[in-house]
Amino acid sequence: MSVLNRTTGRLAKAAVVGALGAAIALGSTACGAGKISQTTNQLPAVNGAGGSVALDPDVLDGDELRNGQITVRNAQIVYPVENTDKTFADGGPFDISFLISNDSVTRKVKFVEIIGPDGSSVSLTDPKPQTAGTKADPRVLAPGANLLAGVPANVDTSAAQAADIERFTVTLTNAKAVRAGLTTPLTFKFDVLDLGGKKIGEKSLTITTPVDAGGLKQRADVVADAEGEGGGH
Repeated sequence: MSVLNRTTGRLAKAAVVGALGAAIALGSTACGAGKISQTTNQLPAVNGAGGSVALDPDVLDGDELRNGQITVRNAQIVYPVENTDKTFADGGPFDISFLISNDSVTRKVKFVEIIGPDGSSVSLTDPKPQTAGTKADPRVLAPGANLLAGVPANVDTSAAQAADIERFTVTLTNAKAVRAGLTTPLTFKFDVLDLGGKKIGEKSLTITTPVDAGGLKQRADVVADAEGEGGGH
């Protein structure tokens, strides 16, 4: 394969991920005003949650030089469409989907883990490399890079699939407090690296994550009351 073809392929893949991130960001912003109280026992008005954490700045001659931030977009616990009642009763397994972006030009970021509610467990499975012999750590985000996990319920992934975008598989288990209509705190943990790959810090970001079913028209919701105990089916 020529250098031109490889470069074109990389640019096309970056464009698809960038477009997906922009669409998710716009969708979350548009729906943000519609958030409702957890105690209403209704489905959340947004499809996914998000947030960002700033990287520590450098200081030069008394001035702070910003190093960008890590952003999580469209984080959601995907509503289980098979064995729904049993999955909620057992506390999983639930798929988690999200997009992570590193907008820094001076730092790399390594996605380390997700911490779920007390007693729960979150497993991360790295995507299979698209190119044989690839040794790069898929959890390390270079400046301007993105990381995708799971298949969100409210996003068309056909463009990403056509571009061979890699996805992590993230699974939440033993989380019996998860209910449709309520949110679950998930803490994303990162190592901050310099451009040479040396660890220079750590960051964490807690997202109050909804259970989302996207465009599903019919489903047997398991709704919790205000105290978090299971209600009727």
